[in-house]
Amino acid sequence: MKKAIFFDLDGTLWDALEPVLEAWNIAMKNNNLSYTFDLTKIKSYMGLTPLETAKLAFPDLEIEKGMDLFKIAVDSEISYMATHPGKLYPNEEEVLKTLSKEYELYVISNCDLGYIDNYLNYYDFNKYFKDHLCVGDTHKEKYQNIMIMKEKHRIDKVIYVGDTIKDYNESTKANVPFVYASYGFGNIKENVNKINNLTELIDLAHKLLG
Repeated sequence: MKKAIFFDLDGTLWDALEPVLEAWNIAMKNNNLSYTFDLTKIKSYMGLTPLETAKLAFPDLEIEKGMDLFKIAVDSEISYMATHPGKLYPNEEEVLKTLSKEYELYVISNCDLGYIDNYLNYYDFNKYFKDHLCVGDTHKEKYQNIMIMKEKHRIDKVIYVGDTIKDYNESTKANVPFVYASYGFGNIKENVNKINNLTELIDLAHKLLG
């Protein structure tokens, strides 16, 4: 039986609020755009799809123009974060190393192309993860990408670890048990499996996956 753990990225495997904020404001300034962002705004975009983010970030624009500006911001973000990464959570590499010995690990995020690669490449974590998938790859919803990954690798048993209510809802749509990373950016009131730090995932994974 093939057992796996699917991870969200932002708020689950790293905190990238500050470098994302810096990259977005650099992009606006370099393109003579009047928009400015703060940490509160950037935090509200975490976990959303590009279309959802563009609507929030540029609410005064038609969606096509908003997506154009979103692409400018994201291109800056991907380039900037190759050398200015998000912050890992405590004991992360130790936990990933331990989990990867028993389960296949994957990242599935609502980010754009290159974002997950920055995380994996900067911290040399490709050795722990089997594969990754994002909305930039497929232009599909997260629940669909969860199902795609599960089928692609013929996974028999899997859990999804995320930090937002959207992660919970998408995991539920995909019929995959959810684990709430309460240390992240979201606030989930539903009665779900929960970890307060990554270290707790080791025992919980044993309980849920065997």
